[in-house]
Amino acid sequence: MKVLLLLFLILIGYTEISAQDSTYVTVKTGEKIEDVLKPSDIYFYPQFVYSKILFKDGKVADPYMNYNRLYDQMLFITEKGDTLALTEVKNIEYIVNDWNIFFYNEEYLRLIADDTVIKLAEKKVWEVADVRKMGTFNTPTNTVAITSVGYFSNGQDAAKSKELIMNAETLLRKETQYFFADRYNHFVRASKKKLFDLFPKDEQRIENYLNEHKVNFDKKDDLEKLCQFILQLNRSSKRPV
Repeated sequence: MKVLLLLFLILIGYTEISAQDSTYVTVKTGEKIEDVLKPSDIYFYPQFVYSKILFKDGKVADPYMNYNRLYDQMLFITEKGDTLALTEVKNIEYIVNDWNIFFYNEEYLRLIADDTVIKLAEKKVWEVADVRKMGTFNTPTNTVAITSVGYFSNGQDAAKSKELIMNAETLLRKETQYFFADRYNHFVRASKKKLFDLFPKDEQRIENYLNEHKVNFDKKDDLEKLCQFILQLNRSSKRPV
């Protein structure tokens, strides 16, 4: 595997930043990302689980799968025992495994609430937090050239991605992102503006709720309560939202 010629900001070990609900990790020069992160940091399940893939064309597949949150890949085991990343992802309706449902909307999103009116999904993702290149006289110079760890992956062959050795100090950040969707599975990043786009007919009443309740769009509890409010709007109005 070709060694990446990038130099990144140095940070030693894990650093919890509670205000941002983020975790920072450093991969030192010569290390593999998978040697620094624990398997539980990388994979959603401790082992591959029996799954069902429902495609938009009506086809169904049932491989053993696991979600790799480092590269945002849904991995499966082939009949030969190889580990590969799922392709043809735009044709996926959803994936069900071990009581969890994943949708694909340019990225994999795990459903955490669905009341038929509004859905709430989450994504726990690793990103490159910053870049520090060494300039003249070894003076560090900050740049941000890459934001997705998926840049480092080797396409479909997940096994080769594991062999990637960094020749730079790589600062990674893990954070949780939340998404809304309407009954038609139109997923958008959780925000006030995107919520209004999904439910324009109820914009004023949602605005009133937001004025009365301090909602943090990066906090699961706040978003679940907001979804319950939108469900009640639908029930009281007796009309589709």
